[in-house]
This record gives sequence, C-alpha cells and structure tokens, in this order.
Amino acid sequence: MTNNIVENILKLLKGEFIKFVFVGGISAVIEFSLLILFVEKLGIDYLIGNIGAFALTNIVTYILSKRYVFNASASANKAQEAGLFFLCLLGGLVVNQIVLWALVEFTSVDYRIAKVIAIAITVIWNFFTRKHLVFRNRAVATVEQPAPTEYSEENL
Repeated sequence: MTNNIVENILKLLKGEFIKFVFVGGISAVIEFSLLILFVEKLGIDYLIGNIGAFALTNIVTYILSKRYVFNASASANKAQEAGLFFLCLLGGLVVNQIVLWALVEFTSVDYRIAKVIAIAITVIWNFFTRKHLVFRNRAVATVEQPAPTEYSEENL
C-alpha cells in the first residue's frame, strides 16, 4: 500500500504536473507583472486589470501547455480544443476574480497578496480542467481489419 502511494507521488513529480507547475510559474510571473502594470502604471481598477492580465497571460499558457506540458495531439480538433480551453479559461477567471475580490473587499488584504493567493487556487482548477478536458488524448485506437483474401470465410 505504501509503495503504491510513493510510486504514484513519484510519477506525479516526474510527469505533467511538474511541467505544469513550471509553465504555471512563468505564467504567474507574467500575470502578476501585467496586473501591477495595469493597476499602478495605467491606473486601471484591480478587477478590470486582472481580467486583462489573466486573458493575455493565458495566450502564452495555452501555447506552452499544448507544446510542452500535455503533448497534445497534432491531429486534435483545433476548434473543439480552443472552445474547451476558452470555457475552462472562463471558469478559471471566475475563480480568480472571486478569490481576488473577496480577499480585497472582505479582509482588506492588499490586491497584490490577494492575487498571489488567487493564482495559487486557480492553478488547481487549471491543471485538472486542461488535463482532463482540453488536452486529454483524443486519439481513438482503431484496429485494422485484414483485407479479405480469396481464401477467407467471407469469400468461400
């Protein structure tokens, strides 16, 4: 029992989740930096700035996730994949906005600290929705049927 748990943890650490965390770290730095830029340099409200930072960052995240993390099939239906990514992205944005808003408005936490917490919570949502909905292996295994020969049962 303990060996199975350890093996599963090691698989997780070697696999997609570690790559996802790495890409997520890059994305988090970009998103956090854009939020600061929008709020402190451009004077945009933190919730509006968050939407812009989140959306722009997730363009980069989509490309990196597709190529590096989940090794999505080149033959995947691009329209379906983009649609699923967008729906999952909207869900992630809702989670992110609610956490950010609640922490700032109800606990008086600085929006920058609240953003770090919101990113951390949204990472969980993003990993599972992208892995299981967006970039799951959609390839269907097909079994090739041998061509009938003159000696097959069908031709006898």
